[in-house]
Amino acid sequence: MHYSAFSRLRDILLLCALFFLVKIAIERTTSFLNDHQKSIVHELDRTFLDQLYTAQRQVHFLQEHMVHSDKIAHALTDIKDRLNVIEEQYKTNSPGVMLLGPIGSAAIVTKEEKLQQKLLTAVNDVSRILHIINDNQNQFIRAETINIALDNNKQFLTKITV
Repeated sequence: MHYSAFSRLRDILLLCALFFLVKIAIERTTSFLNDHQKSIVHELDRTFLDQLYTAQRQVHFLQEHMVHSDKIAHALTDIKDRLNVIEEQYKTNSPGVMLLGPIGSAAIVTKEEKLQQKLLTAVNDVSRILHIINDNQNQFIRAETINIALDNNKQFLTKITV
């Protein structure tokens, strides 16, 4: 059987496309497994992780770019430590939880709700510090959701940096 040059070129291009697709699939699988290395029991919620990382960035920004008293610096260090603990607790699940079936699933959901409350508390603490730094005479009002608190913090940070 005789192949034309066009057939050979087509086969090479299709083979390259196949290798490219396999490479992408391997990269995505590796990334997923690395993120879920300690938590194979359930899939991590990307929005919660994004909120957590945003809060960590805000605290880091305050520590690096703002001049403040030792009391505020100590409070920021405490919040940063709490956020790191929340991240570690969220990403780590006991493999034994998987064996408990519905009870294990309920335990995971309960743990996630508690961690969301801890994150909301930490983000509101950052808001309180920004409120103090901004010398706001109004009374501090805690946000009801994590997204609202993060948006408020973002607005305060933009006011401070401008």
